[in-house]
Amino acid sequence: MGFQIGPDGKPPQFDGNVWVSEDGTHFWNGAAWQPINEPRTRISGLVVVLGVLVVAGIAFIVYSVFSPKPFAGDGVSNARIDSRTEIEFDYRRSTTCSNLTFEYRFYDSGSNEVDTFHDPNGYAVTGGVTHHVDRTTDPSHPIDSLATRFVADATCNR
Repeated sequence: MGFQIGPDGKPPQFDGNVWVSEDGTHFWNGAAWQPINEPRTRISGLVVVLGVLVVAGIAFIVYSVFSPKPFAGDGVSNARIDSRTEIEFDYRRSTTCSNLTFEYRFYDSGSNEVDTFHDPNGYAVTGGVTHHVDRTTDPSHPIDSLATRFVADATCNR
């Protein structure tokens, strides 16, 4: 009987189910010694996906809690074209900016952009306060006569 001596040259031990070599690396299957394969530990793809989702959820919650909250009505309101050289509007933002510049885009009644004006003047605005802006353009470059409305995009140049 070949199982009386294990592949390690020593007598095997019966563990209650099968004969196992003394060094624990082989078992007797009734015909020959077979290596014992250790079960491999693998991380499931589902565990990885759930981990990523948990981290993303926590990051979103932290960002939502600690990001500055805008005041209701932030941005431009009461925009009006007074003449071909003058516009006015109210502006409000949640944070203070010492050098706020605007780009004005003018549209006709069909929502087609007809003119653009970059305002090089910087404005100082206080967060949470509504500021009235009355802007006169260069008379040699008046606003397009087809313009019926405008959008003022603000940029804070810190």
